[in-house]
Amino acid sequence: MGADGSWTLSEVARLVGQPQHRLIHLCEKGVVRADFEEARGRGSSRRFSRRNLLHFAVALKLRELMVPVAPIGAVVHVLGAFEKVLAREMPGFKLPESLAESGTPELRVIITDRRILFFALHPKRGAPRVFGGIDLDALVAEGSVVTGRVSRRLKPGKKPGQGAPEAVFGPGTESEGGRIEVSVTRLARGIPRSPA
Repeated sequence: MGADGSWTLSEVARLVGQPQHRLIHLCEKGVVRADFEEARGRGSSRRFSRRNLLHFAVALKLRELMVPVAPIGAVVHVLGAFEKVLAREMPGFKLPESLAESGTPELRVIITDRRILFFALHPKRGAPRVFGGIDLDALVAEGSVVTGRVSRRLKPGKKPGQGAPEAVFGPGTESEGGRIEVSVTRLARGIPRSPA
């Protein structure tokens, strides 16, 4: 880890247990953008933050579940916009730190079988809430994610049974044939504070 709290690509590869070429592919496809320093040609290197490590973890888990790279990029970018939405509701909220300790909120990414993206948040106190309802195919077709437009779509929306999945972490609604659900909280808790 660098003095600035950043990691090189080779350090990230060791931390996440993946070959560098897989991480480079995610960077080149725009799924993960280095927070500290992007590569600027031959001989330069990217430097990644803890937030980037979470983005890699989410992307790699979705790839493992056979989600194509373009929708994964959209999910990761929307997760960044969602972090800003949560920071307004929960002052001081910051990924991955705000999910890393026990007793913190459970945050899940949900992609329904209709390729609609939701985030389910179960705070330490209070009822679970569902945010989103974003059409992944439309988002990918837009090309680049415009944070302001996406943030407006991330307000708590429809109720379960009206197009939103159940916020409880179990079976989906009767209209769902299946869904992909990834615990961002669990992935955040697996991110080390510094390289081993």
